[in-house]
Amino acid sequence: MASSPPFASDSRQISNLPPWLEGKKLNKIEQNKAAKDGLLVGDEIEKFARLGWENVDETDLQLRLKWYGMFWRPKTPGLFMLRLRIPNGVITAEQLRVVGSIVARYGSHGSADITTRQNIQLRGVLLEDLPDILSRLKRVGLSTIQSAFDNPRNVTGNPIAGIDSQEIVDTRPYTMELQDFLTNAGDGNPEFSNLPRKWNTAVAGARDNFLLHNDIVFHPVEHRGVMGFGVWIGGILSSQMNAYAIPLNAWVRPDEICRMTAAVLTLWRDHGERDKRPKGRFRFYLDLVGLGAFRSMVEERYGPLTPDPGSVFDETPRSHYGIHPQKQADLHYAGLHVPVGRLKAEDFQDLATLAERHGAAEIRLTEDQNVILTGIPTANLGAFQAEPLLQRFSLQPSHLAAGTVSCTGNTYCSFALTNTKDQALAAAEQLDRELELPAELKIHWTGCPNSCGQAYMGAIGLTGTKARTPEGGMGEAYDITLGGRQGPDPQLGELHHKGVPASDIRTVLREILVQHFGARPRQV
Repeated sequence: MASSPPFASDSRQISNLPPWLEGKKLNKIEQNKAAKDGLLVGDEIEKFARLGWENVDETDLQLRLKWYGMFWRPKTPGLFMLRLRIPNGVITAEQLRVVGSIVARYGSHGSADITTRQNIQLRGVLLEDLPDILSRLKRVGLSTIQSAFDNPRNVTGNPIAGIDSQEIVDTRPYTMELQDFLTNAGDGNPEFSNLPRKWNTAVAGARDNFLLHNDIVFHPVEHRGVMGFGVWIGGILSSQMNAYAIPLNAWVRPDEICRMTAAVLTLWRDHGERDKRPKGRFRFYLDLVGLGAFRSMVEERYGPLTPDPGSVFDETPRSHYGIHPQKQADLHYAGLHVPVGRLKAEDFQDLATLAERHGAAEIRLTEDQNVILTGIPTANLGAFQAEPLLQRFSLQPSHLAAGTVSCTGNTYCSFALTNTKDQALAAAEQLDRELELPAELKIHWTGCPNSCGQAYMGAIGLTGTKARTPEGGMGEAYDITLGGRQGPDPQLGELHHKGVPASDIRTVLREILVQHFGARPRQV
């Protein structure tokens, strides 16, 4: 594999720097980004495919291809992960079929995960196939642009937007507008392609659509008879800090969300940490400056700010499982459980067929890694509920399985310290057989402190670590937090157990469920 050229210790010896990097001390990753923007490898992808991964420049291979959603995976050399962009988690049956056909190409190596950002990640992808894959995705309106690393990530919203009888606004137009703004309508936006770290954007549509773990969140609220959005900023879940977003005390009209996003985002882009990478996330910069001072800086770029009249939240989020009436007469949506969000090639085709046969040929992805089928007429409900596929993807999963969310785990991810998906699935299945819970419970598993599984948001959160096993060696283990929630009184989980060996995790979880969450042994 070709190696990258050496770099100086600061930005002064790199030519053609954007103005926001001039004179700054840059770490090695920032030097690589400054020397060549990740978007520039788009013109080289066909060449990379011909060369083969072994002959591609190491920095292009392991860093810059992420600007096109392509992840080098050290645990599976030559088999890449590919991340899509699916704003608001809305995907058509046609698009789902194309994604499934791509996964099918890789046989036993191919699979896909629904992510906690209403998105899809494909596994087992070969670099030689990337030009064709990107072309096929583009033909059906899908993209991978700027879906990874120090870029604006997939824009999330209400998973039942436009069909929700309780929604305040339909989030789909706004998530799409923000997606196009941040990515230049899918062509790549160099204004936002070199951020200090990743950036998460969300638009809420209902009172139980909290989304406070994002860097910027727009919450619908009326001001003087006009429906607009209150702006919340600074949500973060990471190895260095976990905190929910806080109000900027700013209200914007619907046509101003992109301009507000630009004001907040460019302030951080221009002044955020570029040397000490763990301190690069937006919340660190916000806390360093202070909320009041930052609000004044936003006003300098945006103009005078209208105070936020205040968002109103429901206590708990609704469950989307099962059959529910849509706001449109005689139509329903159906929430299906996808165990730990893992899908195989045939699952994509089967779900697409189900959506076409009984509904609107549309699927929604949720942040808890499940799917929703929309537009099912009343006359079709009986036939829909009789479908064999619903034995695999249940309408009414048991309470533990229903609330289980998991990151990728160490099967594929080199950062993960534990096998989260398999362990989460096994724990949910066994404990559901043994215990009865009074209600669905959010249990979030993440394989390392980077918290892709959002452990601190869970009523029970498990974060992968290493600890001494009963046999005396070091093995997989979890730190366990309790009490995470969003809503009118949002709380992050607090540490209750440290270094629980993976072999003991079901026993400890059983005790927690009984002592803290009202679980009782099932009657045989």
